[in-house]
Amino acid sequence: MNLISLLAAFVPWIAFVLVAESPVGNPLMNLILAFIIAIVLTVLTSYRQLLKGYILSVVTIVFFVVFFILIVGLQQYYLANYISVLSMLILTIVCWATILFRFPFTLQYSREGVEPERGRSAPFMRVNYIITAVWGIAFTLGLVVNIVLLVRPDMHIMFWENVQWLFIIIAIVFTMWYPAYVHKQRALEVMAEHPEFLKKA
Repeated sequence: MNLISLLAAFVPWIAFVLVAESPVGNPLMNLILAFIIAIVLTVLTSYRQLLKGYILSVVTIVFFVVFFILIVGLQQYYLANYISVLSMLILTIVCWATILFRFPFTLQYSREGVEPERGRSAPFMRVNYIITAVWGIAFTLGLVVNIVLLVRPDMHIMFWENVQWLFIIIAIVFTMWYPAYVHKQRALEVMAEHPEFLKKA
């Protein structure tokens, strides 16, 4: 898996949240700046993926451009109140929809530099289903947290505002660990099935 390429695809979302929710400055100006930064970062970090039609990259640029036009261009400022929920909702849909349609979004990153036969194999697909599901769980939990904060604004305390980042960190760590773990397990299985390799070593 091209881990750097995958994680880079999430950089615009992370930057958007950090800038938009900054306690410093005018909230509207922060939101406008967040949109501009997110759009620029999407192009800079994922322009090759955009040209190749990567699902996550295309959804990212469409989301930021559309809501920038709606909120800033058409002055539908009320949408700004729901932007955190909407962003998590979109990411959640991407994860579960791509699993439902049997093409987990991480597959496009995993197949970079991999032989076509391996990229279509059942074990390879299974790894991507699991990783995408972990991201789906992380975003679903983040969505729930943001819905709760929207309904109960009195709960806007440091813990609840930052707990969604914990889910993202867990997903990142799992994405880094799981492919290596699976590869190691397969190597151990091969050695167990062919002990002669150990004797030669």
